[in-house]
Amino acid sequence: MLIAPCRELDRRKKVKLSLQMLFIQGAQESADQVVKAGEAAQNTIFEMVNGFFSRLPLICVGFVVFLLFLGIAYLARKVVKAAVIRASIDDMLASLIARITYIIVILLGVFVAATVIFPGVELGDLIAGLGIGSVALGFAFKDVLQNLFAGFLILLYRPFKIGDQIKIDDFEGDVEEINVRATKIKTYDGERVVIPNSDLYMKSVLVRTAFDYRRTKITVGIGYGESHEKARRILMDVLENTEGVLDNPGPDVDVVELADSSVNLKMLYWTDSRQSSTRKTADRVVSGAKAALDKAEIEIPFPQRVVEFVNTPFKVETSSVN
Repeated sequence: MLIAPCRELDRRKKVKLSLQMLFIQGAQESADQVVKAGEAAQNTIFEMVNGFFSRLPLICVGFVVFLLFLGIAYLARKVVKAAVIRASIDDMLASLIARITYIIVILLGVFVAATVIFPGVELGDLIAGLGIGSVALGFAFKDVLQNLFAGFLILLYRPFKIGDQIKIDDFEGDVEEINVRATKIKTYDGERVVIPNSDLYMKSVLVRTAFDYRRTKITVGIGYGESHEKARRILMDVLENTEGVLDNPGPDVDVVELADSSVNLKMLYWTDSRQSSTRKTADRVVSGAKAALDKAEIEIPFPQRVVEFVNTPFKVETSSVN
């Protein structure tokens, strides 16, 4: 009767011992793997340190080469900018060309320094890697590169220059600065607007100071009972005697419209293209025209409407219910 329980107890002890042996064996294997990983990491660090110190002379030479190219780039920027300015090219374009030359020399210095530090790397491999990287950078910085090329084209073709007065969308003012990313405009109210070069290159831009003179048009209405020829002579006399109105091209007055309440005459005259001159001259012209027409007792009518009430007979029908 006691043999079976003893056998069962021996079997359980054997299983327990087997599990303990497996656990100990697994722990030893894990410890061996940790030791091997530590040794591998230690060997890698030693190899990196040894590789750094063995390559240290090449690193120093490469650093000196890069510094040399840095100095060459600085001198090249100065020389190119001076040469472009002597060629009577815009200062901003000269700065852009000099900056591009500087960047190209710096990149060349980086390539040469890399081939000195890593002799196994060829210049063709670096250029190929740069080509692959430039595609990724092109997608990542699409807007920046678009503004960069637009700024270069603006400086190259010069549709407007610094000091010009331009209008784009709702912004108008003096061009303060044109750089490779954006153009700064100072509005007539003394505010600064920074407009991306891509917008300036792709959209329509009104350059108000592209020419020396600009024409202004002012419409004046007189009553239907007045003589339009007399009004024309009076307005012409005002234009001919107003400060700021140019004699060549000369001013003119045209009858342009038979409006609802008035006969409209348009005064056309030329002034200096700057906004300040145009605005001040317009003030003198309008003030002089009003004073001259009042003196000649020529009516400048208000908008008028004639309303007629027509009486139409109508009948009201009534009905009764019995």
